Amino acid sequence: MGFDSRRVVRPVLSEGIETGDQVVLLQPASSSDRGEDAFQEVQNVLTQVVPDLDLETEHLPYTDFVETTLYCADLIQASEGETIVILGGGARELLLPLTVATFTSGENIDTVLQVGDIDSSVRRLPRLNLRGEVSDAEATLLADLHDLDTVLSISEIADELDKSKSTIARHINSLESAGFVRTRKNGRSKTVEITDSGRIFLKTRAANVI
Repeated sequence: MGFDSRRVVRPVLSEGIETGDQVVLLQPASSSDRGEDAFQEVQNVLTQVVPDLDLETEHLPYTDFVETTLYCADLIQASEGETIVILGGGARELLLPLTVATFTSGENIDTVLQVGDIDSSVRRLPRLNLRGEVSDAEATLLADLHDLDTVLSISEIADELDKSKSTIARHINSLESAGFVRTRKNGRSKTVEITDSGRIFLKTRAANVI
């Protein structure tokens, strides 16, 4: 959080809070009077809604980008139950490491919220896998799905690509585990479509291929 307490209060209240919830505020290790005032404002508002709310502050290092990112990742991975990350407000020295940690710890996070700088609106962001942990064969299939540019069943994909259905199904399972495709039951068949993570992966992978 920064000095504007509304950037914390609005998204927290938009999701709803109740007894048993925990709110962790991230602030620079060298706190200031303005920072402490903002914390008190957040505390005053949120404890009016939940008097016994578990509200904590983590003071993060901010001069070392890698260490700050690791610190944020540790906090995310240590969380229990439904986990919501709010990306909004605060110094860039904390916001950027928190953003990196958020999108590389997707399996630990249920919801990502962004507070807009332009209109102060609260938006839900897609959960993205930016690590790209798939084999070359799976990446090739993902590119083929992108080129086909339509929602198809596994059987239809196998026919279009002249591959065995079992091979396509195996690769689709891996791609879905990575968050690069999603499948839906359609009667007795299963349809496949690329996710936002899959599109970003293909774009960044193509840019790095010589």
